[in-house]
Order: sequence, then C-alpha cells, then structure tokens
Amino acid sequence: MMNFLRRAVSSSKQSSLIRIVAVATTTSGIVYAKTNPDAGTTISLAIPESVKESLSLPWQIPQGLIHRPDQSLFGNIAAFSSRVSPKSEAPANANDDEERVPVEASDSPKPSSGYLGRDTIANAAARIGPAVVNLSVPQGFYGISTGKSIGSGTIIDADGTILTCAHVVVDFQNIRQSSKGRVDVTLQDGRTFEGVVVNADLQSDIALVKIKSKTPLPTAKLGFSSKLCPGDWVIAVGCPLSLQNTITAGIVSCVDRKSSDLGLGGIRREYLQTDCAINAGNSGGPLVNLDGEVIGVNIMKVLAADGLGFSVPIDSVSKIIEHFKKSGVIRPWLGLKMIELNKMILAQLKERDPMFPDVERGILVPTVIPGSPADRAGFKPGDVVVRFDGKPVETIKEIIEIIDDRVGKRMQVVVERSNKERVTLEIIPEEANPDM
Repeated sequence: MMNFLRRAVSSSKQSSLIRIVAVATTTSGIVYAKTNPDAGTTISLAIPESVKESLSLPWQIPQGLIHRPDQSLFGNIAAFSSRVSPKSEAPANANDDEERVPVEASDSPKPSSGYLGRDTIANAAARIGPAVVNLSVPQGFYGISTGKSIGSGTIIDADGTILTCAHVVVDFQNIRQSSKGRVDVTLQDGRTFEGVVVNADLQSDIALVKIKSKTPLPTAKLGFSSKLCPGDWVIAVGCPLSLQNTITAGIVSCVDRKSSDLGLGGIRREYLQTDCAINAGNSGGPLVNLDGEVIGVNIMKVLAADGLGFSVPIDSVSKIIEHFKKSGVIRPWLGLKMIELNKMILAQLKERDPMFPDVERGILVPTVIPGSPADRAGFKPGDVVVRFDGKPVETIKEIIEIIDDRVGKRMQVVVERSNKERVTLEIIPEEANPDM
C-alpha cells in the first residue's frame, strides 16, 4: 500500500489522488489500480453509498472512478465489509433544511434490523400511525359523571378489532356504571366511532374493543417480541395526556423483566422494559420496532423515575387473543414457587450443601403451597424439576408453555432430590383463582 501511495504522489495530480486514497482507506473501501504504459495509471475505488452521498465540494471525484458497493472489483469478492446505514430516501444533494415527508409504507424501503437511517424512525411511525387510536371512556358512579378515562389502542384487524389495555376500558372498581362497556374511539384521520369492549383479561391487562365502519380501516401488523434484544431501537405511539398522535423513541432495556422484580404478586408475568417516554394516556398504545410492527402493548411506567416503561410482549398478547377466540383465558395453577438454575447458582448451592441434587440444569422448587395441586402430587421444598410431561426443562417459561391451558390434565414430572434420588410425580393443574 505504501508503494502504491508513493507512485500516486509522483503523478501530476498528486492532491486529487491523495484525497481519493484517503476516502478509500477511511471508509473500508477497496482501491483498484490499473497501469497502462500508453494511458498512464487509472485508479478506481468503491465507497459505501452513504459516504458517496455525503461527498461534496471540494471533493470532486469523476463519476467514472466510482463503483457501487454491489459491483465486484475482484470476481465475487465483496467490495465492503463495514456496516453502513440503509440508503436514505433523500437524494445525495438534498438540503438538510428542506422539509421531509415520510414515504408511505408501501413505497419506503424496509429498514434493516439494527440500523438507523435518516428516515428509519419516521417511516416506522408512518406505517403504524394511522392504526393508532385514541380511546375515552366516561367515568362516574350513581349517575354522576366524574370525567373520562383516556388511553390508546391499535387497530389490528380490518373488521374493527382494537387492541388495548384492560385498565383503560374495563371497570376495575365498579365506578364506571355509566359506560356499560361503551368506548369512544377517535382515529388519526379524525373519524370517530362508538366501540364496545368484547374481551378483557384483568390478569394480563389486555382487552379487545370492536368498532364498525362502512369504510376501510387502517390496520397494524403484529411482529414477534421473541426476536428483540436489549439495545434494539423501538418507538412508542399513543395519546399521552390526550395529545393524540404522539411518538417517542428509545431502546429496549430488558426483554424479560419479571413481575416479581416490579413488586407485583400473583401469577408470574414478564414485561418488555424500555426507556421510551411513557405517560398517562399511552396505556394500550403500541410499542413498535423499526419495521413498523407491533411488538408490545404499553401498560405502565415507574412514577418516581424517568425512562422506566413496561409493555406486555406481543407474543404473550397473541396467545391471549387466541384464547379470547376460544373460550376465554384459562390459567393453570400448580402451587409452586420456582427458581431457574444456571451453572453459577448450581455451583454455589453445591458448595453450601454437598447433599444438593447432582444436576447440571433444572428448576429449583423452594416453596410448595399447602393444599395446592403440587402439594397433593408430593412435591417437596428442595426438589429440582428436570423433566415435565416427558420433556427436559431448564426455564420456567418452558413449563408454562408445556402446560398451556391444560387444566385438569394429568402430567408426569421428574424431580431430582438429595442423595441422588430421582422421583416421578403426577400433577393435575387447576385453574388459577382470578383474584390472585
């Protein structure tokens, strides 16, 4: 490379060649030199599209010397290995001060996961925005109006099905007698409808509202929360403090925040934690990935802190919706408290108690609730569950997925105990108490 630079400097256009080589070396580009005794030396270089678009005076590089990144200079060898942002919708010579209008969802390029382009968040918001609605429910008791409950929702089906939070539209404390399940719905385009609550699950805080429209309704696409990683960019859309069509952005802080971490008792639940700005009125609105897909339902925030918001993962919501279509949400109950084990925890437990079961994975049972199905099945504190219904298990989530809604169905569970004792138990899940 140094010899090449010396030859380049010795040419009559030294400064231009030095600039070209500098661009190539600082942008992970590839410089291709071809020497011809009659025509002199020709230099070609490939640079990323994002860098090419940013080149302006005094960088006057002849177009004949530039190859697009998708053009191979050496057979099938890739020209670039550096990670660059997706191509911006704006032309290379666009003025940054000019007004930019996000392209419609059908025309805009699909953003690559993990990349942020000039209009990535704007295009994601443009995709989801028309399907996000404002919800208001008249509040009152004994016929006396006390105002309205304000929240958000997302149209997820062309038939008018709206996904939202149960606490936005359902009477938790019997003080909304005047609403009778009716909800006022306002779309982004200004249309208003009277909706009705068709399903609600207070445990997960998820509800469905239905509206009827003779004209087409915009809908949102559901994504997969299981694909999220901490640090992924997301946006929250809704109507905080009654400010409709509000968009905030942030990252995923945690993908599996336990309900117990938040001091919430009862049935075990997991949430997505984000640092998007969430305020009163955002409840029920969508948490969206950079592809404009719903990956969560915003449900709550920590009042005494900023940047601590929580959403119900869309994978869990999809299962609840499927239960709604059947016979309602059914939650099996075993009566066990469980702790997931890993190598470090196992090593510590074995160091403290040489009699601890000799296992490499499993779920520890520290507590068995008296009178529960687990108690009747013969579970004991200190048991380590290694197989459930014939399948090896390492996480509590795996057990929950195996049980699903199989209330009253007999299942075999293999547990390891001290002194290398292995026991097979039979347990019959019961339906959980809705007040838990």
